[in-house]
Amino acid sequence: MQEGDYLYPIPPEAVFTNLSLFMGEEELRGEVLPADEARRIYEEIVRRKKDPALIELVGHGVLRARVFPIDPGDTRRVILRYTQILGKDGDLLRLRYPRIVGIVPGTEARETSRPDLRTQRRHPFTLTIRVTGAAYFATPYSPTHTIEVRERGRDELEIVHSGDAAARDFELFLPLRESFVGASLVAHAPGSEPGYFMLLISPPAHGDEVHIPRDLTLVLDVSGSMSGVKMEQAREALDQILAGLRPEDRFRLITFSSFVRSFSDDFVRADRATLREARDYLSAVRAEGSTNIMDALREALEPEAERGRLSMIVFLTDGKPTVGETAPQQIAEAAERLRDGERVFAFGVGYDVNTYLLDRMAEGGRGTVSYVGPGDDVEEAVSSLTRKISFPALSDLRIVQAPADLEDLYPNPLPDLFYGEDLVLFGRYRGDGSGRLVLEGTRAGETQRFTYDVELPRRENDNDFIPRLWAARKAGALTAHVRLHGADPEVVEEIRQLGLRYGIITEYTSYLVEEPLLAMTRDQDFALDRAVELAAAPAEATGAEAFKRADASSRLRQADALEEAEAVVAGVMAPEGRPGHGAAAVRHVGRKLFVLRDGTWTDMTFDDSLQVIELAPYSEAYFELARRLPAIREYLALGDQLIIAGDGVVLKLVADGATEWDSQNLRAVLNGFEGSL
Repeated sequence: MQEGDYLYPIPPEAVFTNLSLFMGEEELRGEVLPADEARRIYEEIVRRKKDPALIELVGHGVLRARVFPIDPGDTRRVILRYTQILGKDGDLLRLRYPRIVGIVPGTEARETSRPDLRTQRRHPFTLTIRVTGAAYFATPYSPTHTIEVRERGRDELEIVHSGDAAARDFELFLPLRESFVGASLVAHAPGSEPGYFMLLISPPAHGDEVHIPRDLTLVLDVSGSMSGVKMEQAREALDQILAGLRPEDRFRLITFSSFVRSFSDDFVRADRATLREARDYLSAVRAEGSTNIMDALREALEPEAERGRLSMIVFLTDGKPTVGETAPQQIAEAAERLRDGERVFAFGVGYDVNTYLLDRMAEGGRGTVSYVGPGDDVEEAVSSLTRKISFPALSDLRIVQAPADLEDLYPNPLPDLFYGEDLVLFGRYRGDGSGRLVLEGTRAGETQRFTYDVELPRRENDNDFIPRLWAARKAGALTAHVRLHGADPEVVEEIRQLGLRYGIITEYTSYLVEEPLLAMTRDQDFALDRAVELAAAPAEATGAEAFKRADASSRLRQADALEEAEAVVAGVMAPEGRPGHGAAAVRHVGRKLFVLRDGTWTDMTFDDSLQVIELAPYSEAYFELARRLPAIREYLALGDQLIIAGDGVVLKLVADGATEWDSQNLRAVLNGFEGSL
């Protein structure tokens, strides 16, 4: 039997109506607390219960509801009502929903043993948001959590997140639809280095305007290994693509095994009769023979792309080349010579695919590569691409003007823009200012220009999700570069530094984490050796490990939400044959990576030659630091044994540390961590 203590950090701009907590059918009302009183309560609770999840809330105004008794196994329902005016960033409306809402039950029972922070800070979380006036908005986007957007009637959207997510605030952006193509820029600028930005480019949800006609080439591997369920799923997937063609589109259908066969010698119109014949052709295909990838690519790339039409190739295979030219590097180079503007979207099915070849195809073809694991649904994987490429809006996108110097953009080059699909771009900028952002693109053979007013601030502490998403995108791109072009020491070191600084587990930082002593000495040679080991020769880029690495870097390059990036890193931390190895010893918080060493969460950038300042957890000095340096709260929430490195100074939490601040040490900590968290 316990007392329930429900605490909710209310947004500063919210107007509270009421809070109800039910005991059976009895409704109990909550109370509103001012910030000072909330702080006092929080500090008392933290000292008593030592719940690290509460540290992040120090200083917030909160709502509180208490109920006693709660019997073992009982559930209490809470209804919270408040009105909030959404903030506006450029052409975006923004909703932030607090995720850390109270005390994890049973904390007292865990006080005698060290709590498992990974499970303590992860809670089932389901959120449903209903948006009326849907016509005013482009596609909703969350940079923190994966969401599903559903239409409810003609003028209402339902946005749903459901999962066991890390306890971080939920962020949602609602882009306003004000022109043919809308663009909104959100920035994060620490002030001591180039800033970070996220650019959200939103076309109309439905393509009622002029469409870009497509020339679509579907290439299907029908070798013997595709027999059975894979073949049936592939047929269904291509049938969906054919069903999405419009009268102005043209298509080709190519199948290959030992030999290459085509439904027609040239592109044909997507009229009803021709589509019926193409489906009959597909249904008659049988999976047999070997894999002649070179001739299939030559057949697909031979026709010249026509001006005013968007030429796209969807290439699906489950094997490595075994007939004709079998050297992946030679095949990739031949494909690059033949390509003259076609977009290539490749699908690798199963562990036998050559990941080097598929990555090279997509790299030069301004498309994407997706990997479908053994037993996964081929049709489902292709369907997501089908929805995306159904209605092209603009091709050959480029930024031609901005109020500051933009650099390190991902994805790069910019992919094409499709109706109903937002394009999310992450990058960095030097300088600052307000002014025009000019975006150019091609539609139906004509160049079009779009101008937006944006601000790139000198300093902006909000939007701290942007650096990690930028780093994830960049790590994915650089890792793919190493796999395709060899282990250049400078590139490997750049990937390693990304992992250390931004808490992105890469193939190389993961390796170092598994060897804590090496991780702490930060020996570059080990990362380079690991890179050489993983950058297999093109012909050997096959099998389960190569598949997993290629899939991870591909998904990191496309990750639009922190939750997606963390799902990828979780996979990287469980190498083939060693499930879950090292996962319990690593945490990434904010822009830092921590390793658990001898019970202490240790910053991977820790250098014991720096000045070390020791602080007693939960002391007056501890809470004063949390108030004066809000950015450090999420790091303090790791627990009461912590080492965190700043600029020229290290903060260490130990039981016998200082309980009051010496003015010189406080100044050193504030200066050392300002802008580095």
